[in-house]
Parts: sequence; C-alpha cells; structure tokens
Amino acid sequence: MENRTPENKNESLAPEREKQPLGKRVGKWMGWLGRNLWGGLVHNVWLKLLSLLLAILLWNYVISTNTSITRTKVVNDLTGYMTGQTTLNANRLALLDDPTEALSNISVTVDAPQTYYSRVSAENVLVSLDLSSVRTAGTQEVPLRATSSFGRVTDIVPESLTLTFETQDSRSVPINTVISGDAQEDYWYSVTRVNPSFLTVSGAASVVRNIGSATVYADITSRDAPFTQALPYALFDTAGEAVEQEMLNLSSSSVSVSVDVYPTKDLPVSTDLANVVTGQPADGYVVQSVTMQPDMVTVAADAELLDGLTELMIEPVSVEGASQSFTTRAAISQLSGLRNLSSEQVYVNVVVTEASVVGRVKDLSVLVSGKAAGLSVEYSPMSVIVTGPRSDIEQLQKEGVYVSVDLTGLGPGTYEIAPVFDQDRYPNVEFKPEHEKMTVVLTEIGSE
Repeated sequence: MENRTPENKNESLAPEREKQPLGKRVGKWMGWLGRNLWGGLVHNVWLKLLSLLLAILLWNYVISTNTSITRTKVVNDLTGYMTGQTTLNANRLALLDDPTEALSNISVTVDAPQTYYSRVSAENVLVSLDLSSVRTAGTQEVPLRATSSFGRVTDIVPESLTLTFETQDSRSVPINTVISGDAQEDYWYSVTRVNPSFLTVSGAASVVRNIGSATVYADITSRDAPFTQALPYALFDTAGEAVEQEMLNLSSSSVSVSVDVYPTKDLPVSTDLANVVTGQPADGYVVQSVTMQPDMVTVAADAELLDGLTELMIEPVSVEGASQSFTTRAAISQLSGLRNLSSEQVYVNVVVTEASVVGRVKDLSVLVSGKAAGLSVEYSPMSVIVTGPRSDIEQLQKEGVYVSVDLTGLGPGTYEIAPVFDQDRYPNVEFKPEHEKMTVVLTEIGSE
C-alpha cells in the first residue's frame, strides 16, 4: 500500500476540521488560548499584574451594573413633615397636639443598590405623616411613610404616631395692643391704628373655645417720631395663659400697628377773668376770682408748636345773673395741631361776691377792759370808714361798730390808744379809722 504525504499540512487537516462539531472546535481553541496565556503569565510578572488589575476592574463593573446586588443603610435623626392638612380641614377635623417633636428623631432603613449606597443620606430620604386618611375625631395611630431617591425603604422607626383629633371650631378674637419698652421722658405715645382689629382662629374645638384675646406689643424704646410696624401677636386663653399657635389656622400672621409719638409740655390753664368768664352777675355782685382743677395740663404736639405756647384757654363760663359762687366744668379750647391733652376738661370754681361799697360809721361803741377801780374813763369820739360787701356795710351802719380798748395797768391820765375792731364778726370788711389812735382820759372818781 502506498503512503502519501500531503504537501500542505493544513490542507490535510481541513477536511477533518470540517467534520468536527463547532463546540469541540471552540473548546480546542479556548484550550490553546489558555495554555498560551498561562505560559505567558508563568514567564511574565507584568502580565500577571495586568491580569489582576483587569480582574478587579471587571468585578467592580459587574457589581456596579448589577442592581440585584444591594446593601442596607440606616439613616438616623430624620425630621418628618405633615401632609394632608387640606383634606383634614375639609373633613372639619383638627389635630390637637403638635407632633413636631415626635417627627424630629426618626430612623429609616434603606435597601440600596451597591452603586447608590454612598449617595443615600438624610438629604434624599423623605419622611411624611399623611393626615388625609383621618376621617373621625379621637385618638388614632397614623402611620409614617418614607421614600428614598436611591433605594427602597424597608423600615421606619417609629412606624406610626399616636395622635388626637378633634372637631374643628372657629371664632373671631379681638386684638389688644400694649405699648411696651422704655418710654422717653416728656414724650406721649398712643396707638392710633390696628389692622386687622380682629383675628379669625380655627383649630381643635377645645383650644379655640378657650381663647380669650390676641395681644400685640408695640415697643417704643428709642422712638421719638410716629411709626407704623408689622408685629407678631400672642394668643391668650380666658385665664390669661399663653396659647401655642402651631396647630391653629390664623387669618393673619402679623398685625400692622401705627403709634403716635410726640413731645409734651406742661401748661397752666389761664384764670384771667377777661378770658374765662362771660356775662354779668346779678346787680350788686361781682366775680371775685376763678380757680381751675387741674390748674396744669400736659399737652402733646409738634415741638415747634409747643415752643410757642405759654398757657391754655378754656371755653368761657357764663356768670350771667349769678349771685353766689359755683363750680362747673369747661372744655379746654382746642388748638389746631394739638395731638393730646392730659385732660380735655377742667373744673372751674367761680367765686361770686357782693360788690364792695364804702360807708362811714360815726360814734363808735367802745368796749373797755382792764380799767382800775376808782377810775372813770372818757374818750374822744371817732368815726371809721368801712369798705366791704354791701350787706355787711348796711348791717354795720344799723348796728354800729364796736371797738375794744385795753386799759390794763393804766392810772389817772390822758392816753392815745389804738382801738381794736371786731374783725371776726365781719371778716370781709376793711376798717379804716378816722384817726389811728383815740384819746382816752382816766380820772379818779371824786376828784373832779
């Protein structure tokens, strides 16, 4: 038998390869490649290192692209927020207590893909308390919900909050304004405008029904000119205790308050008869004097106006036909530009007396005292000019005028003695004797 050697080895093997299955051929090829690579790695350190690096990179790629590979991360100290208040209000319900504190320390467990694990943080984990599911009043467990942008939330601690809900109520509350702070001396302060003057409050019925007022404090420290300011307010219950506002719906978050601030000056009220009385008293009577109570009034106005004021006038009081003293009230005349008066009215005391007349009384009646025994007394006649109310003068002229002369310690002789008039009986009469002294002669009885 003749042996034939093929000229081309590849040609001799080609039919055999074509007869082999594809899988067997690929396996032989991978084996050849592996043997050659292993041989290269055994004899080349650098190829070994390169292979290790390629393996690490390939593993990281597989992990980062395979979302089925996850890690668990716990995010602590999360703060939740409430949702569904609009629905709660539509159901005429209100939350009684503020859950803010309970929503401020929440822990959430997130199952995140390996590639997003490092991104999971408090900034992208949201915790909410959904109130829209509440339909009835009472104490209930409301679940917390949480979401993360980079993974799936598997646990929330706490899972829910125990909250109390009440029927919603609403009422209108007056706003009181209180001036606070350090007032400057010689300045006047007054609230002139408050907007709004009432506040609508709605919330849990037990809280709303117990609210008595809203108070806003206007601080006038260092203020020397009128001002307007938007200010916060405080709510108080009927017992005067402060009411928390967090769980209440309020018609306004602030109040606009306008306050007048002007310098002041103390001014006397004029008592000049020509300015304060009008009319004529009864015949024979005159207005003797007028006094005011109070006699000083504090005025607030622009400094320029105050500098030009020295006293205040009243609306004149009528004394027409008056025959006796009286007291009445009178308004202080308002000047343009005055902002405030400490008193807009004063009491006016009008003293009405009889008109003063002048009369003459002769032959005074002398009352002697202190005369020694055994002496007789003679005195020169004297007349006196009397000035005073008509009725007193007429009465004196009828009764005469009595004077006293004290002769204590005097013996016989002639003396010039000043008589003493009975002023107590006629306090409103002025006595003016014709001579300052009268001549008194003392003589021993029987010696004549």
